[in-house]
Amino acid sequence: MANEEHIAIINQGVKVWNHWRETASEWADLSGYDLSNLNLTKVDFYRANLVRTDFSRSNLSGANLNSSNLTEANMSNVNLTRANLNEANLSEAYLADATLIDATLSEANLSKTYLIRCFLSSANFTEANLFRANLFESDLFRANFSSANLFKANFTDANLIESFFTNADLFRAVFKGADLTGASLFNANLRDADFTNAEMARVKRSA
Repeated sequence: MANEEHIAIINQGVKVWNHWRETASEWADLSGYDLSNLNLTKVDFYRANLVRTDFSRSNLSGANLNSSNLTEANMSNVNLTRANLNEANLSEAYLADATLIDATLSEANLSKTYLIRCFLSSANFTEANLFRANLFESDLFRANFSSANLFKANFTDANLIESFFTNADLFRAVFKGADLTGASLFNANLRDADFTNAEMARVKRSA
């Protein structure tokens, strides 16, 4: 349940919110609140409780969501370009048709997260947990999944051109119809991964 005081502050806009965050002695709690269709560019949600919060169609480009809890949040059609989501918990969050170009998600928890038809070019997923994440038809051009857990992740029909999977765990991951042209798979665990009808031209892998 969202904190009523925190709701009143965020409703005054990002400038007021960020000023309050600079001196606040408590972590923000906007869990379950409706923050859809808003301009939240560069908002500071560091370590905020955003469980089941509705951000659909909002602009969070450049936002600081480091270590925030976004479990089951609705982030469909959200703009998270260059957002900081390092160590954030996005377990079972819904991000269909979202934009995360150049976003950083290092060590983030994206288990069972829906990332369908997302724009994720150059996104950084280093050491992230994407267990059973669904990235169907997403654009992951030059995305970095180095050392990530991709057990049973779904990359069906995704654009993975020149993406990086160095040291990643791809056990039973699905790449049906995906384009992995020029992708790096050095030292990746490919056991039981499904590459049916995938484009594998110039893929770099261990000998």
